[in-house]
Amino acid sequence: MPGQSGLDLQDVLIAGGYDIPIIFITGHGDIPMAVRAMKAGAVDVLPKPFEEQTLLNAIQQAVSQRRRTSASAEPPSLPESRTTLPRHGQ
Repeated sequence: MPGQSGLDLQDVLIAGGYDIPIIFITGHGDIPMAVRAMKAGAVDVLPKPFEEQTLLNAIQQAVSQRRRTSASAEPPSLPESRTTLPRHGQ
């Protein structure tokens, strides 16, 4: 993502009230980056290259977490001024 890191995007999503599972896939990650992402709520941080099954496992974990939290909480409503994320390049 030119000009923006995945961590930056995670910060924007959190600040905007978007509660979605995030899986980082990185070719240039390090331990401090992974720790920051996980502390902020990322499901997993996968370094490239990775096995297909590793990604599938992370997705399954994200879906399971989402189901648990959705079952125990009322779905959040989006702010009226931001009902969609801006499209890339806008």
